[in-house]
Amino acid sequence: MTFTALSVTVLSADPVRSAHFYRQHLGFTPTAELGWFVSLHHPDLPGLHLDLLRQGHPAAGPALSQQRTSGVMLALIVPDVTAQAYRLAQAGLDFLMPVTTEPWGQKRCQIQGPDGVTVELLEMVAPDPDWLAQEALT
Repeated sequence: MTFTALSVTVLSADPVRSAHFYRQHLGFTPTAELGWFVSLHHPDLPGLHLDLLRQGHPAAGPALSQQRTSGVMLALIVPDVTAQAYRLAQAGLDFLMPVTTEPWGQKRCQIQGPDGVTVELLEMVAPDPDWLAQEALT
């Protein structure tokens, strides 16, 4: 199978309002805006699309037509999570998790996005050698 792009669709109570969040705070730009559907992309990842589809719209199909988004985390790898966390805090966003360095080699934080989506920003860092030894990894 060959792919030309990847799209992740989030069911949204208000796709236009949700798109504003991703545009203003995370640098996404729209490729399509239909009111009930907004497709976003980020200039750093042209083959990846974040689509926002109004909850209950027929385009969701029968399996998802009565569902709401839950349990979704959008993880964005950034070069400096501390700087991005500071910028987002200055914008008044709600943090679910402050900047935390994990022993497995991630420095990360989480913010509350629209529609129940958790947005995680993470930076890859060197794993803790003690943790690697404990996990029997090298």
